[in-house]
Amino acid sequence: MKLSILIPVYNAELYIGRCLDSLLNQNISKQDYEIIVFNDGSTDESSKIISNYAKKHQTVFLYSHENQGVIATRNKLLKLAKGDYLYFVDADDYVTHNSLGFQLDYAIVNNLDLMGFNALVTSDEALYDLDTSPGEIKCSAIVSGGQFLKENKDIRYEIWWYFIRKDFLEAAEINFKQGGYDGDVDFTLALFLKAKHVAFCPVTIYRYFQSSESTMRGNNLAYKKRIVTYFLALIIDFSNLINDLEKSSIQYKEAICSNFRFRRDAFTFFTIIKMIKAQYGIETFKEKILALESVKAYPINEFIGKEYSSLKYRILTKIVNNKFILFTTIKLINFFVR
Repeated sequence: MKLSILIPVYNAELYIGRCLDSLLNQNISKQDYEIIVFNDGSTDESSKIISNYAKKHQTVFLYSHENQGVIATRNKLLKLAKGDYLYFVDADDYVTHNSLGFQLDYAIVNNLDLMGFNALVTSDEALYDLDTSPGEIKCSAIVSGGQFLKENKDIRYEIWWYFIRKDFLEAAEINFKQGGYDGDVDFTLALFLKAKHVAFCPVTIYRYFQSSESTMRGNNLAYKKRIVTYFLALIIDFSNLINDLEKSSIQYKEAICSNFRFRRDAFTFFTIIKMIKAQYGIETFKEKILALESVKAYPINEFIGKEYSSLKYRILTKIVNNKFILFTTIKLINFFVR
């Protein structure tokens, strides 16, 4: 078995069929890959839909448990996988047709620990064609994970843009850790820090689907607060990783830590903006800023650069970093929105 595609599912009846269809339309022999779907206690028709696929396709396997959250579900998927390489896909997303075979073959031939590729954020429900023909694909040089982190300041932390060699993952003893978010940052960066052979192909395979429903949810205050909680947990995990790395003696430490601090500070900046929009009370707002301070994620020091250098960002950063101005702004906003 060459590849295990792993899908945690919770109430994805609207999307799981499209996801599975995209994964069944691949240039890989059916006996060479498996699609393992783990139903995390869905209360909709997800399980029934997946079961029907499993009956029709020998490649699809369904497992279920009562709702335990995405972390526990992902870790169970890792234990079930039989493939030489592992690939996580979210149930509401999909991949381009006939795109995974090349990546898989390249990974196998070069014995890569991690094989990366591009993703596209889209609201298009059927964008299945690759934007690059196989003959035009030029992969990067094979480097260590540390060198990749050094040279790629904007590395994505989500788990759906790379394959993982199973033997490498097991030897590294890395899994998903419980926290207030889905654990992608800690998992992804831990993998890259330990990987010896990494390559990246700039071909856009993954479709990160953003529905109109997602946009509507974004206007809801309760939803905004859940997003803030998610990102605060992410930032704290990211900061703890940075603080540990700063005490280590890894190769490229200074460059990697600088890149990580930039990403962390960008998360912190935009999360504070989200906190303002979520209309937290001043005391709750202060508590969250204190939590960021405790892990050195506030004030933000490495956010302004070529990526965010406009006058707008410079002014907003000064406001965000000045507690008196920031808290006064919160009080005024809360007063006028009552």
